[in-house]
Amino acid sequence: MLRIERFRNNPDEIRDSEEYRGKDPEKVDKVVELDKAWRENLQKLQELQEKRNQVGDRIAEMKQNGKDASEHIEKMQEVKETITELEDEVESLKEDRDELRMKIGNIVDDSVPQGEDEDDNVPVKHWEPEEGKSESGELAADLLEDTNLLETEKAAEVAGERAYYLKNDLVRLNQALINYGLDRIREKGYTPMQTPYMLNKEAMEGAAELEDFHEQLYKLDRHKRYLIATSEQTLAAYHFDEILQPQELPKKYAGYSTNFRREAGKHGQETRGIWRLHQFEKIEQFIFCKPEESQKLHDELLENAEELMKDLNLPYRVVNVCTGDLGDTPAKKYDIEAWRPSLGEYGEVVSCSNCTEYQGTKLKTRIRRQGNDNQTVHTLNSTLIATQRLMTIIIENNQTEEGIEIPEALRSYMGGQELIEVN
Repeated sequence: MLRIERFRNNPDEIRDSEEYRGKDPEKVDKVVELDKAWRENLQKLQELQEKRNQVGDRIAEMKQNGKDASEHIEKMQEVKETITELEDEVESLKEDRDELRMKIGNIVDDSVPQGEDEDDNVPVKHWEPEEGKSESGELAADLLEDTNLLETEKAAEVAGERAYYLKNDLVRLNQALINYGLDRIREKGYTPMQTPYMLNKEAMEGAAELEDFHEQLYKLDRHKRYLIATSEQTLAAYHFDEILQPQELPKKYAGYSTNFRREAGKHGQETRGIWRLHQFEKIEQFIFCKPEESQKLHDELLENAEELMKDLNLPYRVVNVCTGDLGDTPAKKYDIEAWRPSLGEYGEVVSCSNCTEYQGTKLKTRIRRQGNDNQTVHTLNSTLIATQRLMTIIIENNQTEEGIEIPEALRSYMGGQELIEVN
C-alpha cells in the first residue's frame, strides 16, 4: 500500500492514478477523511493521557501530605473512562483507514498504457531465431497424450483437475531448466534461495494482493497459513519489519519453489496439459533497492529473462501491461509472451514488475537514514523460469518427425541428450 504521508501531502496524485486505472477515486478522499479524524482523536488522547499523568502526580502529592484527594480521584476515574473510549476510537479509525488504503493501487508509471484487460497490452519488442518461428505444431497436451512422458488422467482421478504426473524425460527436462536457470542467475550475482511453501497471514497480507486471497491462495485453516502462489511472496517477506543499511542495497535474490494456485474461473485450452496448473515450479527474481535504482533494475530483470529465452532459442515478444491487467501492487509491469505455434498466438511465460514502495510499505521494510526519517525500500520481481510453461513452449516449437529437440543450452544438463522421443 502507499505510505500515509502521500495521502496527506499529495492526495491529488493518488486520485489521478486511480482514475487512470479506471477506478473510483472516492476511496482516496475517504482515507484522507479517516486519517484526519484519526489524528484529531489521537491528539485528544495524548492530551488526556498527559492530563491523567498530571492528576496522578497531584493525587500522590496530596496523599503524601495527608490531604483529601477524593475529588481528584473522581476526576481521574472520569479521565480514565474517556481515555478508554478514545483508545477504542483511535484504533478503530486506524483500522478502517488502513483497510481502505490496502484497496488503493500503486501510483501508475506514466508509461503504462490504459486498457481494460490483457487484450489491451501493448507489444514493445519481438524476437525470434534466425530461422524464424514455427507457424504450425501440435498442441503439447495432444502430443503428450498417451505417452510415457505425462499422465494427467490418473492424476485428475487421485488429485483433482489440473494435476499431473511428469515421467521419464519430462522430469529430466524440468530439472534441466531449474538447474540451468539457477546457474545463470547465480552468475549474475543473485543469491539462490529455496523458500518456505507457506506464509502466515500477516506476511502474506504484506506480500500478496488482496484479490489473491479470493482467487489464488490456498488457506490451511487449521494452521492459519497460506500456501504460496509464487516465491515472490516469501522473498518479499524475507526482510519483513527490518531496517536495511543503504550500503547493503541492492539485495538480489532468486527463489526456487513449488507454487500453488487455485486459478479460479480459468477454463479452455489453457487448462489442458501442463500450461495452467494448481501446482508448478518456478524460479523468481526479486530485488530490494533504493528508490532511485528501481527503474534501472526493472530493466535488468527483464533483460535477464530475455537472455534466457534467447539462449533457449524460443520466439517471444515483450508487452507493456495496461492498467486493467496491471494489478494493484506494480507501478509498471512487462510480460514476456512466448510463441505457441499450435494456437497461433503468444502465451505469457514471464511477469516482470516494479512495485516501487508499495510492497515495502505493507511489509514495513525500510532503509536506514539519518535521524528517525527512514525511507521505504523499493521492491521488484520477475519470473526467470516457470518450468511447466517453458516445457510446453519447447515441446510446441521444437517438434520434429523423430521427437522433440532439446535446446542446446540444456543438453549438458541432460547428459548430452539431444532428442526426447515421443511414444
